[in-house]
Amino acid sequence: MDKIGKDKWAAIVATGLAGLVTGSLAFASAVDVRSFLFHVKDEVGANLARNHFAVWWPYGASWMIPLISATSVSFGVAWKMTRKSAWASAGIGIFLIGPYTKLVLMEDINALRNGNTEDVRKTTTRFCNLHHVRLVMASAAFVTALVSLAKM
Repeated sequence: MDKIGKDKWAAIVATGLAGLVTGSLAFASAVDVRSFLFHVKDEVGANLARNHFAVWWPYGASWMIPLISATSVSFGVAWKMTRKSAWASAGIGIFLIGPYTKLVLMEDINALRNGNTEDVRKTTTRFCNLHHVRLVMASAAFVTALVSLAKM
């Protein structure tokens, strides 16, 4: 069996972490987001969604912020080791999930965590639709990493 070089190990780690980011966001989009949409159909459900979101968001952030940070750094290391631009572009794509969340989603996040029932009902659909963009960003980076890794 051939010895795996440091550059390939860096690429493997970046790809694996990108898979975790993508999987986490896929679960949120496929399960959590759909659950929120189900609940906000009536006032009782909207109150449930608001109360759940107030807990769900901080736990999600405490998982995603370190994961996205580690993944971004790992892509930087993979780029430095390989000097292949695909690793840099995929890493930038993963990194931009953070600013996208802060700039595009934060107003909705605050409304969902702290708003009244009507705010929650109005905001949930927009938040859920905009949440899917993060999955697309992560998926593009993950596919780029898989293709780049396969070419090594």
